[in-house]
Parts: sequence; C-alpha cells; structure tokens
Amino acid sequence: MIKYIAKRIALIILIVLAVIFIVFILLYSLPASNVRQMPVYRDGDALDSVFTFFNAGDNIFTKYLRYCYNVFIRFEFGHTSSINARLVREFSHRVPNTLLVLACGVGATLIVGIPLGVYSAVHKNKKRDRIINAVTLFFSAIPNFTVAMVLALVFSVYLRLVPVIAAYTSPVAYILPTLAITLGGTSLIARTTRASMLDVLEMPYITALRSKGLGEFNVLYRHAFKNAMVPVISVLGGFVSQMLLGTFVVERFFNIPGLGSYMFRSVSFRDHVEILGCAVIISVLLATTNIAADVLYAYINPQIRLRHVKDNFRRLGRGVEQ
Repeated sequence: MIKYIAKRIALIILIVLAVIFIVFILLYSLPASNVRQMPVYRDGDALDSVFTFFNAGDNIFTKYLRYCYNVFIRFEFGHTSSINARLVREFSHRVPNTLLVLACGVGATLIVGIPLGVYSAVHKNKKRDRIINAVTLFFSAIPNFTVAMVLALVFSVYLRLVPVIAAYTSPVAYILPTLAITLGGTSLIARTTRASMLDVLEMPYITALRSKGLGEFNVLYRHAFKNAMVPVISVLGGFVSQMLLGTFVVERFFNIPGLGSYMFRSVSFRDHVEILGCAVIISVLLATTNIAADVLYAYINPQIRLRHVKDNFRRLGRGVEQ
C-alpha cells in the first residue's frame, strides 16, 4: 500500500511539473509578458551555485527552474503588478475560502447524492425512481452560473431569506454557493450510485444472502452498499476536479474572495505572474484530490492491494531464482 501511494505521488509530481512547464511556456511567449522579467540568479542560493557551475545563461529553461525552485522550496510566487504585494499573501487567505466552498459542496453532494442513488436503485422502475431520474437529469443539464442566478433571484430577491453578497466571514455567505454547486453535482453522484447499486444487487451472492433469510436492510447496507461504492470512488477524483471548476464560477458570481475570482481578475489585468501562480495552485489542488481519491479507492477495493502483493511475490520469486 505504501509503495502504491509513493508511485502515485511520484507520478502526480511529474504531471504537475509538466503542467507548470506548459503554462510557463505559453505565458512566456506572449508579447510584453512579465514572466520574462523574472531574475534567474537570487541571493547566491543552491540553485545559483548550480547555474554558476554549468555556466547557465538567462533563458526560458533557467527561468522555469528558478520559478519551480522559488515555489516549491522557498514558497515564493513573486509579486503582483497591480498592488505590488506578495502573491503568497494573496493565496494564503483566498485558497482557504475556495477550499471551504469546495468542501461544503462536495460534502453536501455526497450526503445527498449517495442515499438518493441507493433509494432510486432499491425502487427500480417505480414512480419515485422515475421522478428522481428526471430531476437529476434536469439539474445536470443546467450550468452552475444559471443555477446561481436562479437561487439568488428566489432566495435573495423574492423571499429575502439570504443576502446575495454577504460578508464572506459569515456562514450565511456560503449557503447559496454550496447549493449552486451541489445541485448539479448531486445528479452525477446519484446516477452513478444507482447504476452501481443495480449491478451489485443482480450479483449471485446477493441472491444467496436473500435465500438464506438475511434481512433486506443487512443485504443492502452491510453487503451490497460497500461493493457499490467502488465505482463511485473511482470517479471521485474527476468529480472533485469538476466541482472545483464550478466553484470558480460560483465564487465570481457571489463575490467570494477565493482563488477563482482572483484568477478572473488576473486575466482581466493581464498579470501573467498571477495567472502562473493560480495555475500552480490549481494543479496542486487537482493533484491532491486525485491522490486522495486513488488512495481511498485502493483502500476500498482489495483487488488493488492484492495486485501489488502479487507483484511483490513475483519479484521475490525472480530474486530467489537468480
């Protein structure tokens, strides 16, 4: 299990570095890009010694190495050109707001979507199942910003229950953003859970458990539910990535000072250093969610652990033969 996690982390690190390199090249090639103004040599640190040893000049590759070194070793993203402040200070109070909205949305989606999918699978082809399928299909076809506008009109303008733009330090400010990203995400989780639960309920061991007289509650929630969650967890990494992109749009609409609103502002002001910093944070967040989903999938699915155990035995067998 530890080797599996280490391999996934190593692969994710390479992917993050590749994504940063692609974004760095694209921003560097733009006319009047402030990425080109990044200094290569800084205060005689370890990377300066390496550049001096190899007699490296000021080019795109040395700037890329310097930027990665500053970000991942010194935790420096540069300075903003608009307010002349350190980017790490901006990210320190914006990223937690984004993570809070994302955590609320993902948590609410799983809490609502999984039981809804199980309930729909248990009542297959009945009227309640058809209603759930129609509602989830309807909300899955509506973009997040449209849902946000409808929620703002209903709950803020007409009913006056929640302010449209509240102080982001208040929990009230996260009610409508959470609903906006939950309604669309619940559709995917509910439909995936329903399909997986239907496949598990048709397996022979479920029929054998029922024939032995085991209660329906135990059959569903002690035996079928755990196996039905394996496909749901397998799509969890891509689902969280999709929810993160929806969070950016919702932040912009409800004026929450998060990473999404800051990224839109950076694009408007054409601050390439800020855009590059946002790309780094987004890639790291996506990589972290994918690692967490892979580890959780390996923990739930014993076939992944068994596969690595077999690989270790094969390697030991080859070593003994040699």
